[in-house]
Amino acid sequence: MKVNQSTLADDIFISVETLLPTCSFPTYHAHNVYEIYILNSGERNIFIGSKLYHTSPGVVAMIRPHIPHRSFGNTPYSGICVEFSKGYLDEQLSSRERTEVLQCFIQPVISLPEMYLKELWCNAEKVIKGKIQKKEYLLSLAKILEEFQSATDMARKTSAESDASPISNYLQEHYKEIHSLEELTTYFRVSKSYLCRIFRKQTGLTIVEYINRLKVEEAYKLLQETELSIHEVSMRCGFDTVIYFNRVFRRIMGVTPKDARKIARDQWTYI
Repeated sequence: MKVNQSTLADDIFISVETLLPTCSFPTYHAHNVYEIYILNSGERNIFIGSKLYHTSPGVVAMIRPHIPHRSFGNTPYSGICVEFSKGYLDEQLSSRERTEVLQCFIQPVISLPEMYLKELWCNAEKVIKGKIQKKEYLLSLAKILEEFQSATDMARKTSAESDASPISNYLQEHYKEIHSLEELTTYFRVSKSYLCRIFRKQTGLTIVEYINRLKVEEAYKLLQETELSIHEVSMRCGFDTVIYFNRVFRRIMGVTPKDARKIARDQWTYI
């Protein structure tokens, strides 16, 4: 594996990952920076929140601060990662430039033509070598992304739904009400083994894991936006006990619900 990266104290990070071996991020993670990931080669499945995207070369994922996400795949891949903080936007960009950059995050995933992919890869390597300023790279990237926000070929290269989408769509609507796999097998009229196998093959998660992630995503939103107690949040999200809620939340998010609420409220974001 070869990983080149460039970092500065001004809170912007640009890395070029070359021939990265197959790897996965088995649990969701979230951070307090904006992230833009441009897939250069290979294929990846990316969860942004509870939505699954299958990405191929040229696809760009844009993740806002504090949004849980994870990725996995079966092939080596390479890509460009750009991360920057609110502090960087405040200190280094004008009001107009900040607006241009933040406009990129209207859609979580878009697709770029090959010619732009090559240009971005080449310029990212120049950033690593100090031949292009990181601010210049970020602003040029923002202009390209804005141009293709509504690209007509996005549907061809990206898919917000996998072959397991009927199942995941149903789970997203009814996850608080589902108490057993038998309820799902009855609804979809398939065997339990087939249901579990096809869902895990397409998403990398068991059905129980997926339901728990949906619950945790809703809980995280309530922790940020309401004054509900931890107990009230757990009940609203379909957890039987606060103890189980705390355990599942910490396993997925890496922090307790109490700490997640404090971290989220200590950070202020534009979007």
